[in-house]
Amino acid sequence: MATAPKKPTPAHRRALLAALADDKGRVPESTNIRVQDAIWLAHWVTEVTNTGRAAAGARWAGYDGPTFLSVNSSGRRVLLTDAGHTALHGATPEGRLPENTPWPTAMALHRDGLIEFRDAVGTVHPSDGDDGVRGPQYAPYLTAIGRRLATGFPQAHRTPQTV
Repeated sequence: MATAPKKPTPAHRRALLAALADDKGRVPESTNIRVQDAIWLAHWVTEVTNTGRAAAGARWAGYDGPTFLSVNSSGRRVLLTDAGHTALHGATPEGRLPENTPWPTAMALHRDGLIEFRDAVGTVHPSDGDDGVRGPQYAPYLTAIGRRLATGFPQAHRTPQTV
């Protein structure tokens, strides 16, 4: 019998991040079956129906249609270090990360597509603009995926004015 992983491998991270990018939080069907099994055993995903209803309860009520794996709060949490969790949950309503976010944390969040760097007028840049002399020129802001990771799916569709 397989054992559940305690930390996600790079393949597990890719599957969970891809699920965050999906509007319904679904793990892509093209994900390797061993990866799907591992993230399910670790309880980082929940099996759901087309409507998002828990598959176990739906089957009990007679449902025999297709089911999908959807990332859950445990799956969202395992993607972050403690510093990343603090940074994402400390973001302003506009999505700006706290001023004191450590550089390695910001770079890791950026690598995963959870934040982007913006200048004062909101233009997105590929990096923080640090040239090694002046320090970072652009501020880190949550992307839509970062907001989903921080707040969950129902809140992810809110605009910054309503958060």
